[in-house]
Amino acid sequence: MSDAVWTPRFALSDGLRAAGLWYGGTALALALASAALVVGDLRAVAVLAVPVAVIAAGGLLLVLPLPRPVAVAAATVVMTAGATAALVVLARSAAPPASTAAFPLPPLKIAMLAFGVNAGRRRAPLIAGVAITAVTETAAGLVGPALGVPWAFDLPATAGLALVALASSGFLVGGRRTAVARRASRTAAEQDVLARTRAIARSRAAAVVHDTVLGDLAALAAIGAGPLPPAAAARVRSTLDLLASPGWADPAAPPDAVGGPVLAAIARAEDPDFSVRLDGELAALRGLDGAVEGALAAAIEQCLTNARIHAGVEGADVTVLADRDGLTVMVADAGAGFDPDAVDPDRLGLSTAVVARVEAVGGSVRVFARPGVGTTVLLAVPKAAGP
Repeated sequence: MSDAVWTPRFALSDGLRAAGLWYGGTALALALASAALVVGDLRAVAVLAVPVAVIAAGGLLLVLPLPRPVAVAAATVVMTAGATAALVVLARSAAPPASTAAFPLPPLKIAMLAFGVNAGRRRAPLIAGVAITAVTETAAGLVGPALGVPWAFDLPATAGLALVALASSGFLVGGRRTAVARRASRTAAEQDVLARTRAIARSRAAAVVHDTVLGDLAALAAIGAGPLPPAAAARVRSTLDLLASPGWADPAAPPDAVGGPVLAAIARAEDPDFSVRLDGELAALRGLDGAVEGALAAAIEQCLTNARIHAGVEGADVTVLADRDGLTVMVADAGAGFDPDAVDPDRLGLSTAVVARVEAVGGSVRVFARPGVGTTVLLAVPKAAGP
């Protein structure tokens, strides 16, 4: 995570990113093959390879680490220019297409829509698909008739755009449902912490009232009228100072609140573009030694920070698994990943902020990562700090 290599990561998902690139390349190859069969002019097919390469270059712009609006605009212009050039080449061949919707033109448009999946997340693929379709069809409607190729409605390309729309909608709905479940899980965990925190605060307050206030009142009643003896006055003054001090019954951070430090660490690691899914046996966090819980929370926060900055994902998973001797926390993301053996020893992201911190309390850390696959960190800690 802390030394991730860059990989394309702007699609709706890694699977759709790869599928878009693969399907787009296949559609371009199909366009060349169909041109060889339909046109029968090998020289025209050879020339057609140039605009096909231009369309492929436009598609690759969408997976470069560029600002998304710039990448989408540049890719739309480049791919449309390639499609228009392909139309000119075919119109001047020995067997020009009957219309702008006749083979081998539709595979070129489908390839452009497939590349458009990499325009970004959420609604970006649909917006890019509409832009690509509108600009390409406008160019075809202007250039085609001028070259003797009438414009016609392109059903295959429209069907491809509909598939992109369905994929975008499906991921939007799925993401919202996942977010609802994640918020419910987080709320339940926070309510559990809050309920136990309040119970601890009430217990502390009752203990203070019983051991100090009631005792002082009983002592004052026994003294009777007249000035207070110095010892009794000092005791009352001490009790008043205690009650006036901030936090004598503050429930904000009791040492044994369930998952308090861990939840706080997760909250600090999140931002509007990065969320954390928390799951597992959260109650097991209650029995941890304070030093262990603090080290674990700090290590989890560092892992999530690395994922947010380097993995190129919108979220990560934190799962708590308990056993007889302690517990294991798994922090996983499906992002860019990295090669653990290639990490510079001077880099402190994992070695100091995670590994050293956990090992200092008797725990251990295992890192599973590979470029382009993602990263999983297993943090195993005992219930009490070891030597």
